[in-house]
Amino acid sequence: MPCRAELPGTAGQHNPARFCHVPRPTRSQAYTHSLEAEHHVFINLETEKFYCITEGYKIEDPSLYDIRNVFNPRFSKEEIQQIDKNNLWSRALDGSNYIPGMVGLNNINLETDFINIAIQSLMRVTRLRDFFLILENYQLFKSPIVHRFGELTRKIWHARNYKGHVSPHEFLQAVKTCKKWCQICQHSNPVEFMSRLLNKLHKGLIGTSKKNTTTTSSIIHECFQGKLEVAKEIINPDNTTTETCRMPFLMFGLDLPPPPLFKDVMEKNIIPQVA
Repeated sequence: MPCRAELPGTAGQHNPARFCHVPRPTRSQAYTHSLEAEHHVFINLETEKFYCITEGYKIEDPSLYDIRNVFNPRFSKEEIQQIDKNNLWSRALDGSNYIPGMVGLNNINLETDFINIAIQSLMRVTRLRDFFLILENYQLFKSPIVHRFGELTRKIWHARNYKGHVSPHEFLQAVKTCKKWCQICQHSNPVEFMSRLLNKLHKGLIGTSKKNTTTTSSIIHECFQGKLEVAKEIINPDNTTTETCRMPFLMFGLDLPPPPLFKDVMEKNIIPQVA
């Protein structure tokens, strides 16, 4: 199995050797690690090709394709059409069973559960999910958030994962690079995080600057944007006119209704009522 080198300062994260861009980089940390630990096979994460880094030759072995599929899952349109129809359990490479799309996310340092809540909620939006399952839909965009969110989406719905759960580590690293955003190491409101995430994804899918934007619509607005109709009454001496306008929004807060007075026979659970 190709080695995943641990770099200084990243112990326990098991990041693949992204610096292995050419065969036999004798001054890289990957080359040093391969000699010290006798881990000789590395994968170039840009070309997805395998190399014996100590000898400097490319490896062509079909037994390694499962690793490539775990690293960068791909979906065809036919597979996406069958996702909601297939409720069968899948077996991960480590022997655990799971249902694609219904997998747990690692809670990094026990402080990222609010992020996992937002991600799991977005995974239930069919149109958003189908868009990010096809890499070609966004591979030309430069936003790290877009690419990491798409990668995480594909791993959550992949039927041949390495384990029965998925780590959002790389997505969290992309979030951490965004300035003026929430600190990952601190708890935050899932709704606030989701609002910021949707705006980041939208900007990443249309361009980083409004001046350079050729389109103002994205899959985010197609799935989540609503319009609020606001009526303004203008009173004139002779007559009264009404002007209406529509204001777009992604999230719209509403006041909760007052709790009902009636309870069930056990006098514990309130009976929901709709006025």
